[in-house]
Amino acid sequence: MTHLSKSCAALTLLVSSLTCHFAQADISSRHEFEHPCMGTLFRIVIYSEKSGQQISSAAKHAFALASRMDATFSDYRAGSEVSRFNHSPRGKSLPASRDLVNLLVLCQGIHEQTGGNFDPACGALSRLWRVSRRSGKLPDPDVLSSAKEASGLHQLKLDPEKAMITRLHTGTRLDFGAIAKGYAADRMLQSLRDGGFNSASVTAGGDIAAGDPPPGRKGWAVAIRPRGDSNPPAFVIELSNAAVSTSGDIEQSVKIGATHYSHIIDLNTGLGLTKQRAATVIAPSCTRSDALATALCIAGKKGLGIFNSMPGTEAVLFTPGPNGQSPLQTKGFAAFKRKK
Repeated sequence: MTHLSKSCAALTLLVSSLTCHFAQADISSRHEFEHPCMGTLFRIVIYSEKSGQQISSAAKHAFALASRMDATFSDYRAGSEVSRFNHSPRGKSLPASRDLVNLLVLCQGIHEQTGGNFDPACGALSRLWRVSRRSGKLPDPDVLSSAKEASGLHQLKLDPEKAMITRLHTGTRLDFGAIAKGYAADRMLQSLRDGGFNSASVTAGGDIAAGDPPPGRKGWAVAIRPRGDSNPPAFVIELSNAAVSTSGDIEQSVKIGATHYSHIIDLNTGLGLTKQRAATVIAPSCTRSDALATALCIAGKKGLGIFNSMPGTEAVLFTPGPNGQSPLQTKGFAAFKRKK
C-alpha cells in the first residue's frame, strides 16, 4: 500500500500522477489552493463569488483537517494514533478516536465486499516491502511467513460503541495508505460544503472528491492516465458529487532478479503484485474509490464482478495487451466518459 510519510513524497506523488488532471477553466470565480500532506500534494478548487478571505479561510480549514488525518493515520509518524497502536502490547485495548473507529468500520465493510482483497491490517507485509525496496532482496521465507500470520483484520478487535481497539497478534500493524487520502478528501469536501462552497473539488494525489460541477458545466473533467502523467490520457471522464481514484504499479515497484514487485501487497503471497495492472474506480465517496481501486488491482479481471452489487460505483481495469493497455470496464463506466 502507498506510504503516508513526507520522506516518501516523491514515490507517492509518482503513483498519484496516474490519474488526475482537471481541465482548466478560465472563469474569474475559480480559486485554487495547494498544500503538501500525506506524502503528496493536496489541491482544492473552489468556484464561488464569495470574498477572497472567506474562500481562503475555508480552504485553510480543510487543509487543517487533512493534517489532522495525517496525524491520526500515518504509520511513519512516531506520535500518530496508528503508530501508537502498531507498537501497543498484544491484548491491550486502546481508546480510539472517532476518525479511526469510523475508518475501521468502513474498512471492515470494504474488506468483506472485496473478498479480502482490501485489508489495511497488512502493515507487517508493507513494511517488508519497504525493506526489500531498499535492499533489493526478498524477505527471508520465515520472516515473510510470520508477517503473513500477523496480517489481516481478523488480528485486531474493534469495539465501535466503546471506541476501543486491540491488537490480537504482536506483529499486527495497520497501514491506511490505500484509503487514508480518500477519507481525508471526503472530510475536506464536506467541510467546504458546510461552509457553503458546494462547487468544489479536492485532489489528493490519485484521488478526487468532486462536489457540484463548475458553473456552466455538466461535471468536473478528469483525465485518466493509467501509465503515468507524461502519457496521453486513455480517456476523459466527467463527474459531479462523486469521487474517482486510480491505483497502479507505475514507478512504485522494486525489481528483484527478473521480477518487478509492486507496492500493492497481495495478502495471499505476502509480496507485491507481479502482474502489471492499473485500475480506476468511480464511487459515491473518495474513501470507497481509493480502497476499491487498490482491491481491483489485486483481484484483477475477476474483481470487476463485485461492482455489480455496488450502486453508483463503476470501474475500469487496465492490463497489458498486444497494443498497449487493454481496458476492461463495468457496464456503467461508459456513461462517465466525455464524448469527443
